[in-house]
Amino acid sequence: MECDAKYTGFEVYNVNNYDFFRNPVEARDLLIAALEIQPFPQSDVWDGELDGRMVKIMPVNRIATKADLKELLANLPYKTYEKRKEENLNQPVERITIVCMGHEPDLKGALEQELAEYKVDVQIVDILRDKADLQLKRDSEAEIVREGDKLVIRAFYPMNLMQKLSLQKEYVEDWRQLVDSIMIDWNYDGVVMQPTVTDVPGKGEMVKGIYNIPEDCGTIKVKITDLLSESLEMEVR
Repeated sequence: MECDAKYTGFEVYNVNNYDFFRNPVEARDLLIAALEIQPFPQSDVWDGELDGRMVKIMPVNRIATKADLKELLANLPYKTYEKRKEENLNQPVERITIVCMGHEPDLKGALEQELAEYKVDVQIVDILRDKADLQLKRDSEAEIVREGDKLVIRAFYPMNLMQKLSLQKEYVEDWRQLVDSIMIDWNYDGVVMQPTVTDVPGKGEMVKGIYNIPEDCGTIKVKITDLLSESLEMEVR
């Protein structure tokens, strides 16, 4: 089927943009995975542990300030710190890593001052400053709809590929530029995908993005593979 539809307004997300982290729970999980932090799901104080250091992830939709330290300071195990201090005056009672997306210059000093009666080892990991090439693994997303007798792929967001392009400061105008192939099974049985449409564009071409739905169509299964060979599979009823 020939298709002359034009797709515009497609933008590559920038990993260094706070909008990337609109969902704070997702942001925490992404950073834990990317930094290879061992998570503490039940802890009221720490988000996890990394290389023997207790990790606290600050709010990532803005720069971290001294005010953001209040919750951490209120929940620290001070009785444990007193015991550690008595047992070994020369060793830190805690090794702390603060993870943030930008921070006030004196954040480290402010935390050390608040804990001045203890010996603490504080490290700041600023994603914007120190981890510009941080690889945040995200699942791909797509908007696929039925419009009359057409199956229309309105948008495709291969998150890992988009992040790579963003780091390389490359701009993509059309989502189809990111697609290696599209396969469609018009009657998916819920077990094995048996595509009857295989849209693999030639050199200099792009996938169509709009497909005729056959009259005997049932559950539709779509598989989109991006240029990194990572795939998204979706069912459309």
